[in-house]
Amino acid sequence: MRGVFSFLPEKRVLVDREDLLLYAYDATPGRKYPVAVVRPTSREEVVEIVRAASRHGLSLVARGAGTSLSGAPLPREGCVVVDFTLMDKIIEVDEANAFVAAQPGVVYDELNRTLSRYGLFFPPDPGSGSVCTLGGMVAMNSSGIRAVKYGTTRDYVASLEVVLASGEVLHLGGRYRKSASGYDLKSLFVGSEGTLGLFTEIGLRLVPKPSHRAAMIAGFDSFEKAAEAITRALAAHVDVAVLEVMDSRVVEAVESFSGINLGSAEVLVLAEVEGFDAGVEEEIRRVARIFTEAGAGVELAFDEAEIARLWKARKAALPALARLAETLLLEDITVPVAALPEMMRRIGRLAERHRLRIATFGHAGDGNLHPTFLVNGEEELKRARAAIEELFRECLALGGTLSGEHGIGVEKRPYFELEHGRTVQVMREIKRALDPQGIMNPGKIF
Repeated sequence: MRGVFSFLPEKRVLVDREDLLLYAYDATPGRKYPVAVVRPTSREEVVEIVRAASRHGLSLVARGAGTSLSGAPLPREGCVVVDFTLMDKIIEVDEANAFVAAQPGVVYDELNRTLSRYGLFFPPDPGSGSVCTLGGMVAMNSSGIRAVKYGTTRDYVASLEVVLASGEVLHLGGRYRKSASGYDLKSLFVGSEGTLGLFTEIGLRLVPKPSHRAAMIAGFDSFEKAAEAITRALAAHVDVAVLEVMDSRVVEAVESFSGINLGSAEVLVLAEVEGFDAGVEEEIRRVARIFTEAGAGVELAFDEAEIARLWKARKAALPALARLAETLLLEDITVPVAALPEMMRRIGRLAERHRLRIATFGHAGDGNLHPTFLVNGEEELKRARAAIEELFRECLALGGTLSGEHGIGVEKRPYFELEHGRTVQVMREIKRALDPQGIMNPGKIF
């Protein structure tokens, strides 16, 4: 296999079994070995990799940090993994246009540390932000706790440099603020999970970094009451940047894992307001009043250390839960915000009907929930799989979507047509037009 990619230094073509193991899994159950791993450092090398793969009938899977929760970067038989972590340079920060150009291997938190020197930031805030890369974020249209105010990665992608399956390089978009010129092909590639091409440069729009923050933690005695209070707050057009929810099972796991005391309640809601003046304090108090009227016990936080402590606890949810079962099945459904109370009720009934432990947390401010199935043994796993299909059908029945931020990958591929129906065929035709040999991340989404 090294001969196929002889234009790369030998140390950047990995073929030994112990090296391949590191690329055989992501954050989902299962393991698939690639036949090789290549580690490019430039656009030119990526082009040569694609051309070599095409000549030899090999398929390619792009990979950043491997934090995917849908199986998107898992190789299939005969696949070569393209590891982009060496392409980790911030190319340019353009203050006047609030724009940054970067390679796909740049880590999210590292980017924002650099941007903070310019008073700017890239808002999506995934739980894996300390390690996940921009290429993966664009490929999956990632978001996180700040999506309720700022939206998703797609909202900030200004330009892309993409290598197609033919080896051709496309330059899409630019640093302009608006365009009415032709098809928006740039957005087509965002969220495509590496099935249409490989990113070699990413241009992002930025926003000013807020200077003031205030937070709130509210406790409720039921998930339904918490959901109803959240919908009431959003209907009042509160200016929240973050609005998160955690049930008691998640809270207990987080407290045990992190040592952070969050207080006793059946459900906790965490909120944050941010801006550029002391008005954020009045706004968080307005949020608190709405939650208090809904029956919650509320505590406010204005100290930066205390606010950081709350978000450290929230981001510990997944690793904390991972200690409680042999297998963790983390789902990612999104419903219209007004449907949250009913979705919460249906999750509860699902757990009872299938005799399962389901811990639920998520980004309630935009209707994005992560029901997490804690599974031990094959028999329980079988029940969980049946419950998950029901979960998806319930979500879609409420006008929701199969994924708010984790993507389809292989985990949700069997259910994709439940949501999209005949439009899946249109997507397949787009895929064939751009990748007629099917070498770009085969077996994902469809």
